Amino acid sequence: MTCSVSQRAISAEAAADAVRAAVAEAQALGIRINAAVTDAGGVLTAFLRMPGAFLHSVDIAIDKAY
Repeated sequence: MTCSVSQRAISAEAAADAVRAAVAEAQALGIRINAAVTDAGGVLTAFLRMPGAFLHSVDIAIDKAY
């Protein structure tokens, strides 16, 4: 007996749009951020670090996305 479950996955384009939207909001607020998006399995799909964003928050952003 074979059992399978369909699972949605975020596209590369949607992940890129998400990090761009996060950066746009951060710019409007006058802050610098690291933005990360993962797929349902927690694998990094998109990442963007704004110039001047804290280097130590790279891992934090990825962990939050997970």
